[in-house]
Amino acid sequence: MKQHANNEGIRLKNWSTGEVLYDTLHSTSNVKALNCRSTICTANHMNTIKEVKPIRTGDAVLDDAKKFIDEFYASIEKFGSAEHLNRWSEIKTQIEESDGYIMKTEELKYGATVAWRNAPRCPGRIQWKKLQVFDSRHVGTAQGMFEAMCTHLQYATNGGILRSAITVFPPRQKGRCDFRVWNSTMIGYACYKQPDGTLLGDPFNLELTQAAQKLGWAGKGTRQDILPLIVQAGDGEAHFFDIPEDLVLQVPLRHPKYEKFTDLGYKWFALPGVSCLKLDCGGLEFSAIPFSGWYSDSEIGSRDLGDKHRFNLAPVMAGIMGLNTETNESNWRDLAVSELVVAVAHSFREAKITIVDHQTACETFIEHFKSEHEERGGCPTDWVWVNPPGSFTTPVYHQEVLFYWIKPLYDYQDQPWKTYNFGKHFRGTLEKREIDYLKRFRHMARAALFAQRMFMKAYANRTKAMILYATETGKSLGFAKQLAHVFSKAFKPEVMCMKDYDVAKMEFQDLILVVASTFGSGDPPDNGEKFYKSLKKRFVEQGNTPNIASDKPARLAARIQAQEGERNMRGPLVKLPSQRFEDPAQIVKSSDWLINVRFSCFALGSTVYKDYCAFGKALDALLGSLGAERIHRLECGDEMSGQEKTFKKWANDTFQAACEAFHIKLPTKVVVTIGTESVQEPVQSNMELIFADAPGRPHFTEYFSNAIGEEVLPLTVTYNEVIAGSRDAGPCTIQIKLSWQDVAMNKAVSFEPGDQLGILPQNGDDMVLKLIQRLDPVPSLEQTYRLMTPNEISTIAGPNKEFVRYLPPATVFDWFKKFLDITTPPTMMLLSELATYATNQTEKERLNRLSEDPGKYLHWRRSRWPTILSLLEEFSSLSIPAVVLIYKLPLMQPCFYSISSCLLSSPTCVDLTVGVVNITDDGSSPVIFPDGSSRSGLCSMYLNQATIGTTVNAFFRSEPRFHLPENPTVPIIMVGPGTGIAPFRSFWMHRAELMRGGQHLGTAIFYGGYRTQELDLYREEKWKYHNMGAIELAATAYSREVVIEREFVQHKMMIDANARRIYELLDSHGGHIYVCGDFYMANDVKSVIVSIFQEYGNINADEAASAVENLINSGRYHEDIFGITVGARKTHLEYKRKARLMKDNAV
Repeated sequence: MKQHANNEGIRLKNWSTGEVLYDTLHSTSNVKALNCRSTICTANHMNTIKEVKPIRTGDAVLDDAKKFIDEFYASIEKFGSAEHLNRWSEIKTQIEESDGYIMKTEELKYGATVAWRNAPRCPGRIQWKKLQVFDSRHVGTAQGMFEAMCTHLQYATNGGILRSAITVFPPRQKGRCDFRVWNSTMIGYACYKQPDGTLLGDPFNLELTQAAQKLGWAGKGTRQDILPLIVQAGDGEAHFFDIPEDLVLQVPLRHPKYEKFTDLGYKWFALPGVSCLKLDCGGLEFSAIPFSGWYSDSEIGSRDLGDKHRFNLAPVMAGIMGLNTETNESNWRDLAVSELVVAVAHSFREAKITIVDHQTACETFIEHFKSEHEERGGCPTDWVWVNPPGSFTTPVYHQEVLFYWIKPLYDYQDQPWKTYNFGKHFRGTLEKREIDYLKRFRHMARAALFAQRMFMKAYANRTKAMILYATETGKSLGFAKQLAHVFSKAFKPEVMCMKDYDVAKMEFQDLILVVASTFGSGDPPDNGEKFYKSLKKRFVEQGNTPNIASDKPARLAARIQAQEGERNMRGPLVKLPSQRFEDPAQIVKSSDWLINVRFSCFALGSTVYKDYCAFGKALDALLGSLGAERIHRLECGDEMSGQEKTFKKWANDTFQAACEAFHIKLPTKVVVTIGTESVQEPVQSNMELIFADAPGRPHFTEYFSNAIGEEVLPLTVTYNEVIAGSRDAGPCTIQIKLSWQDVAMNKAVSFEPGDQLGILPQNGDDMVLKLIQRLDPVPSLEQTYRLMTPNEISTIAGPNKEFVRYLPPATVFDWFKKFLDITTPPTMMLLSELATYATNQTEKERLNRLSEDPGKYLHWRRSRWPTILSLLEEFSSLSIPAVVLIYKLPLMQPCFYSISSCLLSSPTCVDLTVGVVNITDDGSSPVIFPDGSSRSGLCSMYLNQATIGTTVNAFFRSEPRFHLPENPTVPIIMVGPGTGIAPFRSFWMHRAELMRGGQHLGTAIFYGGYRTQELDLYREEKWKYHNMGAIELAATAYSREVVIEREFVQHKMMIDANARRIYELLDSHGGHIYVCGDFYMANDVKSVIVSIFQEYGNINADEAASAVENLINSGRYHEDIFGITVGARKTHLEYKRKARLMKDNAV
């Protein structure tokens, strides 16, 4: 525990345990809240009512705002950053102009939660991080305040499993009346003064009841009538609203032993909500901030029921117990009150309503008290308030404390009805007032009837669902957009790439939904790397395993699983966030950074890879470990098997779980769907192709740059030759040079060996023209159009129009050629939607079966590998308008190729080594599909057919995971069979340039592999660089050579001399190994390295595997693994096997 020297703080001792703490936090207080003098202490004064003070202006606002905004940015570790300084400049300007400023939502959430942390009179602030903040600053009317408070009540009550919450209305502002809630508590019992002077109800609320009656309210006149909510908005007029009965959860009070007490028929409301305070935060005063938590049993039993000036049930209980109430010597009051507490605790627990006993509350407060001294040097505490009745048996009773106030804080206010001018708003006769009341009553009846719809509308308008995605191919982005469509029905979704998200502000989110692909062999996609590292850093900072900095996702997920158990990795499906506050005495640990965040993750991947969905699994584990609460367990979507259907189920289940978590009850008319299943009529939309004014065919480079988020450059083909195989017969490999002559572009281009070039491919003219001719009606090829696709969504807030897709003005031909993916097999979801356009019933039924049965779909996809054109030819009755395909088809994604040249030697061009992809039967002969055609890779065929002078749109992508060591003397081992040689060509070119500059280099060994010697890529060039010392050609394997024994690259590595050298370079000389090629080869190579370490390190298999894992985690084992390509024989066979298996299971 952090201790402070005597001269740094005030000594505080616990006289029960002897433990001593030192408070230094008090020195930061500048709030004069006590009127103590040198000879008088007023610390025990209640001070719960204060006079109205003028609205702050000028320096008073400025000073507090500066301190607050500094604290906020320090809390998110951005103090002194450009963002911090810019924000302060913005705030200062607003204050100088208007004596106030507009807080950002995350600033308000921070201020509200810290104010609870600072509240010296609250013993339950151990869970201050769990406070749900409802930002209702947009509300401008009394009706809006009532609706927002109804939302608060339903959320916080949560069926009895109470959740702490605060609703913040607009702050005080010059030129308008203060927003106020008259009720001391959101729910309370009325009190009626009888003709004989006696009181019926809760005497605490006598004045408020009389004020409500002056406004026109008339209660039922019973002992426990629920008071209306009385609120004032900016116009200053007070309005009362009866709370809908279904929002007031009441607990019948029963005693486990004394049935006569049960027969009295008393009850108590479950949710304690303080609504008379103000929030003093950042120089602003929020005068209406209803706040709710949960009860301590003694709070109801001793104070509300037992006190003489409240319901005064102590004498009644004493009579039931048979105690002598004539003398205090019998201790009857103490005994009776104790039994009232027993009755309250028993009743709440029997009803499964959240409550905490006073002993546990005090014990956990002491733990919080210690923790606060450790974390920030103090814990402001009002001893009188935090000690419950009978506290002499609790640890708080013996604890010395300091009572002081620090901002942000919750402060007391005046009682607004005492200064309210009732006559101003209620003139005329009693008859007139009664008529007004009847009108108001009818209005309230309508309000109660539609309360659910109204306050859910307000809630939907402000609750954000942050949808974060990371992707290499764009599929996760597509899913993220579909998820946003689903959540727009009840939330305000925002889709954002992980690389653009500010992790520091994650704690202020309400709901986070993650859609994440896994790249290569278990790595994050490039645009998810920064996000992943940020979460890992947080994980370490909060006291977890310190040596995970280099952990890949699969290893990290395994670590967390081992540390926290399977429950944290997946979580029981039935555990919803509504259960998270079941134990109000649970201490919120400092490690619970995201304690108030709900989340769910969907991971995309392929079971072909060993570390299936590793990145998504790691994010799920990290978010859970950092305190966030799953609303639905992690789901993994397999690219090889029904990924879309899995996503659809997860999206719908997660949406329902989110609605339950945030207590959103959808109208029955809202139906959640992704796509359309078994639809009988064509999908209706109001999509339009509008004639555009833009003449000719525009250039799209700027559009591509904005869409991808990278600078797309127009490169020119200056060389395109076959270096293995033949363009006309069988597979081939080409070398293509893309050049730029623009001097400005030359300055903009920068890449390193190991980096990649993203190519934006184009569809073939012949296929595009045939496709357009199959559309109904056939659109003009020359006319330039603008696509407008307003998609009207039915939401709680009413119809919502959003533009789902935007494409630049272009001809239909250009859209299909340059933007839309028409070669990838259509998804099950797309088949379902297109089926509605089939005019032949048999074809429609078959399309519906394919869209609903994953087994049949995979078999059809594997056997035909259909394009959109072949789909239209196979199902000839499909009559599809152009606008439907333009709207529904996915956008083409960039293809990435390792750069095969060096910027030092070729400063105005870049080389690519491209294997032209074909679906083959045995790896050599193209498969002829039922439509009589073969299938080729879109991008590789595009480059293969590119003629000299063709413009290719491309962008550079850094791949730091495959860069050379910073120290060029460090030895490297390169393994690159086939076109896996591509990045290594840039390696040895770069090394040759370094040698020419006099740089000493370490060993560089290359292992290659090809089918035959004729296909040996860059053979002469390799020997040239070998002879000059830039590389060392260790061995080359040939797998299909007739006169040479069939071998693969991994076999060459296992030869004794090669294996021993590999071991020495990696184990003794700190060498790096680089592997580039397909997934199966990479796995085999890794197994070979494990075997080498086992044999030459003289260790067992587990130790060898651990040694290789350490190479990976230390950044010395690099992999650049090709994605699943249709040309890979093993992949195709695996695909067929899965399709057959699923089809058999379906049958």
